[in-house]
Amino acid sequence: MRFTLLSVSLILNSFLSSFSYAESHSSWPQYPSTLPQFDYSGEKLEQHWTQLAAATGMPWPDELFIKTMMNKFPQLTQQLKARAQSDNAPEALRQILNNNYQPLALSIQQVWRLHYQGNYEQAYQLGMSLSPAGLFPAIYAKLIHTTYLVNDPKKKEENFLEVDQILSEILPLANHYDFIIFGDAYQKARRLELMSTSAATTSGLLGQTQDKLKKLHADFPDNPLYPAMLAGIDAGIIERVGQFIGGITYGADEDRAIQLFQQAIETQPNLAILYNEFAQTVLRLDDNTHNKLLLDLLEQCTKLTVYSAEEALNQESCRNLSARKNSILPK
Repeated sequence: MRFTLLSVSLILNSFLSSFSYAESHSSWPQYPSTLPQFDYSGEKLEQHWTQLAAATGMPWPDELFIKTMMNKFPQLTQQLKARAQSDNAPEALRQILNNNYQPLALSIQQVWRLHYQGNYEQAYQLGMSLSPAGLFPAIYAKLIHTTYLVNDPKKKEENFLEVDQILSEILPLANHYDFIIFGDAYQKARRLELMSTSAATTSGLLGQTQDKLKKLHADFPDNPLYPAMLAGIDAGIIERVGQFIGGITYGADEDRAIQLFQQAIETQPNLAILYNEFAQTVLRLDDNTHNKLLLDLLEQCTKLTVYSAEEALNQESCRNLSARKNSILPK
């Protein structure tokens, strides 16, 4: 028997209500109530999906998407079906054994809904309960939350290492899935930002992260996040060891970093994440020839209309940088 939209909605509501007590005792910092609040209930999520997924390039996660992914990654499909047969499997997973993919599709859509609304812990918990089908949006929610809402460097590193452990087990089963490869490169790049120069250069992460992002950018030139993260890696290298050593050792290039961001913004000119990451990159380059560029980026970022909690957090970062512009501008 196929589930109706109402029955799946009741299952999801029951699942999410179980977090009401946990949330009040949660260690996850909450999305600030002072920032824009978003409502993507019901059909609103699909209606706004093109704008919401402009950064990730994720297709709408409907039944067809799930079937396509299951055909593309047979090892993950075996794992998913084994999970569906377990005693504690969510009902949405159990239904795939009856070739009914609607409940799972609606549940994964709920993970993304929670993510874009800023309910990151709920998104992560629901996504992980649907693993491996819900793992990718779950991991993305944790990465974004850790990057923008966790302030303690030790806790940041701990969270990123948890993601690293999860992905190390999944990547061999999904080694051609660009979004999960990007998630792995993203967590490595964020860990590098937390390291000292000596630790970063001896970690072995720099070269492999660069290589992954270069390949992603070459294979998916229209995705704006891949060149943005690649430019950020180059800027981080230049910040730590200088243009000359960075260029010789890692091929890092200041002009290329600027060009990569400009190309990304040309592709998606309305994403606060690109302007924020570009501004952070300019600061790392510590080159006073880019002062005007930095101010222009921050001004454009703060004027954007944002459509998700993720974008609102990036815009808030731009505002904070703009408020401190006299102290942060390279001398």
